[in-house]
Amino acid sequence: MSGLIPHIEVPLIPADSISMLALTIFFMPIITFILLFFTGKHILASIRSWLATGVMGVMFVLSVYLHISIKGEHLSRWIWFEIGTIKFTTSMLLNNYSTTMMVIATFVSFMVHLYSVQYMKERRNHSKYFPYLALFVSSMLGIILSDNLLITFIFWELVGLASFLLIGFWYEKDTSAAAAKKAFLYNKFADLAFVIAIMILYAMYGTTEISILKELVNLSVTYQAVLAVPIFAGLAIWFATVGKSAQFPLYVWLPDAMAGPTPVSALLHAATMVAAGVFLLLKTSFLLIDWVPNLITIFGCVTALLAALQAIRTFDSKKVLAFSTVSQLGYMMMAVGVGADDAAFFHLATHAFFKACLFLSVGAVIHAMHHMQSHQFDHGQYKELDALDMRLMGGFRKKMPITFAAYSVSYAALIGLPFFSGFLSKDAILGALYDRAVVSGSWSWLIVAVAFTTVGLTAFYMTRQMILIFFGEFRLLKTDASYKKYFDHIVESEWLINIPLILLGAMSFWFFFSLNPLHAQTGWWMKDAFVSGTHHEFHIFIPIVASLFTLGAIAIAVQKYKTIDAFVDTRLTLTRVFANNYFIEKGITFLFVQPVFMISNMCMATDDFINRAIHAKAYFFIVVAQLADVFDRWVIDGLVHFVAGFIRYIGSFFRSYLKGNIQGYFYFTLIAFALMLLWLGWYL
Repeated sequence: MSGLIPHIEVPLIPADSISMLALTIFFMPIITFILLFFTGKHILASIRSWLATGVMGVMFVLSVYLHISIKGEHLSRWIWFEIGTIKFTTSMLLNNYSTTMMVIATFVSFMVHLYSVQYMKERRNHSKYFPYLALFVSSMLGIILSDNLLITFIFWELVGLASFLLIGFWYEKDTSAAAAKKAFLYNKFADLAFVIAIMILYAMYGTTEISILKELVNLSVTYQAVLAVPIFAGLAIWFATVGKSAQFPLYVWLPDAMAGPTPVSALLHAATMVAAGVFLLLKTSFLLIDWVPNLITIFGCVTALLAALQAIRTFDSKKVLAFSTVSQLGYMMMAVGVGADDAAFFHLATHAFFKACLFLSVGAVIHAMHHMQSHQFDHGQYKELDALDMRLMGGFRKKMPITFAAYSVSYAALIGLPFFSGFLSKDAILGALYDRAVVSGSWSWLIVAVAFTTVGLTAFYMTRQMILIFFGEFRLLKTDASYKKYFDHIVESEWLINIPLILLGAMSFWFFFSLNPLHAQTGWWMKDAFVSGTHHEFHIFIPIVASLFTLGAIAIAVQKYKTIDAFVDTRLTLTRVFANNYFIEKGITFLFVQPVFMISNMCMATDDFINRAIHAKAYFFIVVAQLADVFDRWVIDGLVHFVAGFIRYIGSFFRSYLKGNIQGYFYFTLIAFALMLLWLGWYL
């Protein structure tokens, strides 16, 4: 089969000045991680914080310069290591996709670092926080820049490791430790598919270089005999992204990942981690052929709908945004499935900004709630307070106007209101889905219907969150009036928290992405920001219908929650279903975990049986040996000793009478003669 694939020599390409700049940006967080991880405890917390933040700011500036300077594609390739005559190469590809992603990742990371300087001030384990962030960012940059699947996989795993460390940052809490373990295990399960894909592709094509694989796969798809190889490899890579980008059914780890610090949640859900899966699919889209794109579309559709439904009945303020991220990732996957790579990447970019802003805005409110609890502790009142429960919030609109304004614009972008970035990117995806339905028909129309339904659901649960957090009265006072004096003294957050909110909120407006607020494909972003991508025809009715769904859902949410107490949950069964993630985890446990444990227990029982059999055999031989020893010592040796002793006794007996005494001899002779006479007399 492999003989049908022509051999392509992998040429080595030296790095030019543009590539060297990209490598410089890549190594900056690695050096920061090494420096802070090994010497951080000996550096003042303020110096440590500003050092990491300053490095990230420089990286963002250099990334912007790199993006402006790049023209076309810049590919660098060099030998990584050699085994005999086999040379393993690694490569780095720079184009508009990768440099745009670098700008997004470094900007959001810079904002998160700046926010963290104040948010994480005087928090425990502070010396580990910024090194972990640096490891996280460097790993993401490795995924962005790498043009080799094997190297990409290494950074893919490092992202998973960094997320494990950050999600479980407060590992003293059982919930944080469990969430970190859950995220790690779910991702490792999915990552196994990535390993399989790499082995398949290397066995078939002899390389893991993405640029070379693209050429070889495009040649091989003409041969039906090898068509199954790219199909199966593409399916395996997609399944790896199901874990990393939190798709059905493996998305259940992402809401629990909110156990980490809020800035970490913003980083996870915006520019890194979950976006890595979508970006990987865009890089390897040449493997998504035949029926695989349809599968991606269906699973993306199911993910978007299920996560949106769960967000409706969730009261944890961060988990609402987590389910929102899962839902939006479903949109991106649907776009990838219908071949709208440009729309998928566009929504990935806009989502990074407004979702980071949403997380940081909610984090500012949570920060205020924690401060109230801390003040209670300072006055000797140790009361349990769920600072993330939206039912205990309310009235923060007037207390924190800057936070409310930042939340409002990012909220508008997420639900897709006109003149905001989300309106442009989400409608681009809806247009691509509609075009596919027109061509394909049948089940594709169901995908379109679900996508529009999810638009309405998104507007509903986000309006619900806005009302519960920022409007109405401060509902915690209804359960504990002692918090009133602390709530009265709440003021706007410090500027180190507000500046990232303002900048990220500003990026939620349309003019950063298109001069036309109603049509993205006429703007500079969709025209110039991409090397490739299929542009779809603009349909005026799509934004109109989407806006009607959005406005209708807003009206319903306002009517439902404007006066609600929000403490009473009248739909316990539905809430229980959503809280248990549609019992997906239990299903996974039943289908995969329990069988593994059953097999493990069977293997353990078999091993125990073998051990017992071996021990029984040993005990048997020990008993036989003991019996043989007893028989030898008491029967064989005893008989020998008895005979010898008896003879010795007889000899001693007779020897005692043979002492040379003539009278004794006479007596014995007389006795013997008498006995003989008795014997003769008896028989005669």
